[in-house]
Amino acid sequence: MSLAIVAMDALLTRWQAFSSSRSVWKKAGLILGMLPLLLDSGCFTVRYLGQQAAGQLHLLRIRRHVDDVLSDPATPEPLRERLQLALAARQFGIDELGLRGGAEFKRFVDTGGPVAYNLTAAPKTAWRILRWRFPLVGTVPYLGFFDRRDALVEAKKLEARGYDVYVRPVGAYSSLGYLISPIYASMLDQPGPEGEVQTVETILHEMAHSTAYLRSASELNESYATLVGVEGAARFFRERGASAQSALVHRLAQEEEQRHLAFSAWLEPALKDAAAFYRDAHDRHLPWSVIEAERAALFARLQASYRAAFPSGPRYRRLAEGPLNNAVLLSFGVYHRSSDFQQRLLAAVRGDLRAFVELYRQAERRSDGAAWLRSLVPEPATAPQPGPVTP
Repeated sequence: MSLAIVAMDALLTRWQAFSSSRSVWKKAGLILGMLPLLLDSGCFTVRYLGQQAAGQLHLLRIRRHVDDVLSDPATPEPLRERLQLALAARQFGIDELGLRGGAEFKRFVDTGGPVAYNLTAAPKTAWRILRWRFPLVGTVPYLGFFDRRDALVEAKKLEARGYDVYVRPVGAYSSLGYLISPIYASMLDQPGPEGEVQTVETILHEMAHSTAYLRSASELNESYATLVGVEGAARFFRERGASAQSALVHRLAQEEEQRHLAFSAWLEPALKDAAAFYRDAHDRHLPWSVIEAERAALFARLQASYRAAFPSGPRYRRLAEGPLNNAVLLSFGVYHRSSDFQQRLLAAVRGDLRAFVELYRQAERRSDGAAWLRSLVPEPATAPQPGPVTP
């Protein structure tokens, strides 16, 4: 999910409220309410949010109600079937997992490719992810762009300032309730049973984001939604009956769940090894030339370790083949670092996924939501991590 784009969504929603208001005094009040958000954000944020507004407005213009797509004779049958599966997953999320319903995921948008692109950055000589601060959503560890060219331009600027960068496509994102989140064509386009699993998992993942969001806690939010998506998909297919197709898709969902757990188990020590390397480099005051050579050896070891752990089957090409850098590794950490915590939190509610979601809804209503969740199942003692940097 692209949280920086969500911040723009929220401001756009307020602007739409302003545009539709007939009362001069109401408009004045809305403007005054928006000014602190914009003035406190700084020049970069204003420029960035303005740059992305056109992309969001385009999505609003081309979206269609799912019912209209289903009733359209021109809709291809594979798309019709996959949309029906997405709606069934949505209803399962509402009825069984307690996820937010309303008008969410009842529209359809075909962008003809990735919905957006995420840019992650990190210093070359330190184990810290770059974070940006935006109105309403707080700090986020990546920037979202609707246009790949915009992402690459910003990436080049960051590279010139000494950062590692990583740009990757995004197939979906949730607007956290500020706007109505649609079903994107990219959530439906993978064929076969594997594609069915991906569709259900992605729908439940994005619904989890729309249901609960903790300000300035991106890593926790992402791993929470990932667990809801993976485990929710496995349970969805388990309850769909005993047909051969359902059995196959259920098995694939269970295999995906096991791959997720196995990857998380590999990733955590890999990230700790990288963090230890940079702490040691800092303590020894190593020059960049030495860090550059030694981190290349570190990346080679991590790649070899990943290929040994996952010699065949689905795997992340960037980890298996490279090139690796700090931004790539820390980007994976955003989505998977807290997975062990999430599993322990799920175990604390006896594996009840609905109760797990409810914990996050409670946490969202608290000023100390992230800390409160962690207090329920304290993390094992770990070495202190370097703090974030801001541009």
